[in-house]
Amino acid sequence: MATILVADDFLENRDILCRMLELVGHRTVSAANGQEALDLAQTYYPDVILMDLSMPVLDGWEATARLKALDSLRHVPVLAVTGHVTPHEIQRAIEAGCVDYIAKPIDFDLLIGKVTSLLNDGKG
Repeated sequence: MATILVADDFLENRDILCRMLELVGHRTVSAANGQEALDLAQTYYPDVILMDLSMPVLDGWEATARLKALDSLRHVPVLAVTGHVTPHEIQRAIEAGCVDYIAKPIDFDLLIGKVTSLLNDGKG
């Protein structure tokens, strides 16, 4: 069982993502903004982080960059979960440290497949 941190500013999105991940056996922790995601990551040391890019307080791009700057969290794969899917926005996410992205609206089979792949690759 892996621990997945879900960061999204919309409660409904967090609830749906957490429920789907819990249905396949994962533990979840959720954050409503990028700063909260950064704080919770340093508390729970998740195996994978799902990061919305547009959030208040600290956006997902900056939160990911800060996570990747920490030795204790550098290895944790961050998957962007976003409506920002232009090539420029995806490139920004990759440059910040995201390993991949899932476009909103979310294809849950694809999401679970990507999370499973990250965990099985030993990256999470």
